[in-house]
Amino acid sequence: MVDQGASEWLKKQQRASRRTRIVVSTIGILVVTGVLAGVIFALVHKGTSNSQTTGSNPSSNNSTGPNNGRNGGDAGGGKYIPNNPKGPYYTSDDKQVDLVITKDPNLSKSFYGINYGPKLAIFPWCTNTLGDTIEDVKMLSQLTNRIRLYGMDCNALNYTLYAIKLLGVSMTVVPTVWVDKNITTYQRQYQDLANNLKEHGLDLVEGISVGNEVIFRQDVPTTELFSRIAEVRTKFKTMFPNFNIPVFTSDIGSNVDASFVQANDVIFANVHPYFGGVAVNTASNWTFEFFQSFDLDKAVAGGKQAVMSEIGWPTNGTSNQQAVASVDNLQTFLTGFVCTANIRKVKYYYFEMFDTPWKTDYFGPLEGSWGLFNPDRSFKKNIKLPTNCDVTVGGLLADSPSSVVGT
Repeated sequence: MVDQGASEWLKKQQRASRRTRIVVSTIGILVVTGVLAGVIFALVHKGTSNSQTTGSNPSSNNSTGPNNGRNGGDAGGGKYIPNNPKGPYYTSDDKQVDLVITKDPNLSKSFYGINYGPKLAIFPWCTNTLGDTIEDVKMLSQLTNRIRLYGMDCNALNYTLYAIKLLGVSMTVVPTVWVDKNITTYQRQYQDLANNLKEHGLDLVEGISVGNEVIFRQDVPTTELFSRIAEVRTKFKTMFPNFNIPVFTSDIGSNVDASFVQANDVIFANVHPYFGGVAVNTASNWTFEFFQSFDLDKAVAGGKQAVMSEIGWPTNGTSNQQAVASVDNLQTFLTGFVCTANIRKVKYYYFEMFDTPWKTDYFGPLEGSWGLFNPDRSFKKNIKLPTNCDVTVGGLLADSPSSVVGT
């Protein structure tokens, strides 16, 4: 959808962004068709090999193997609470984990929020462990006070909340109840969220997202998505008398309209200059202008907060018009965006913490290369993260809406 009230330049960028994303999605589907069988075989074979060599079957609920017995791994919710929440803790490759955070001088809390996907949390195999999550949160806690998760499967939220508590760090989480074409996905993830909130309480949950880019993918009708948002909000208000957590979905910025603002407590919009096809040296300004015109103004008019739920730059993959995926360009974008966004008090969740190999396997290098770090938690070569621009803006419900992004 193109906003007819926008400038011709912005209309052009929006059309390019939507057209490119559709093309990328189509290519991704074709790639999946060609490689899905091989990927599934490899993952199943990997799970079988792990079972044979360590006694741990990642897709079962037995607790006799090293990872399941130590960390309570399961296939997405069958064994809800880790067997030994008091430790010891082990990573998926059987390395013991401690609860000591060693300060890295190359890291500082310069990010409002960061999108985080546990590397091995791939349903239904779920070879991630609580130990893996603890190691991830050690790093995340030195970069931000806020984490956004993309799904409930494989104990993703459960482990993240445990890790935050065990490490004693000040962090909040925005979990996502994933929505796709299969209603059982929504039902399973909704139940897992309810279980997590009953177990851990509400204090560490800053917001709840119902799906991500569901409207863009056309997985369910928009009215059905908005109905599910209302359902989650109503059920949790009934379940928890003190429930005051915003419930919303996230989608591409051009899908934010009056009905979107009305249905959501907070406006979460994904804004990607790469998909706008703009050169990296103009990407930050493009991002702020796009966000102002298509998201913030509409949210302010509805009396609600607007947040960039995704913003980032890839380091590998095919170029998109003037937008080139590279490590150097990631550095340029980080330098131009992060501190400026903090000064302007923009709320954003950077996309994303780590490169995701499974996305590369399914969709190609572009989809899997948006991380600030490599999958093994190492720095990408020559990347220097922003420092000395700590975030001071409040949480999702802490501030009244304003147009500070345009200043």
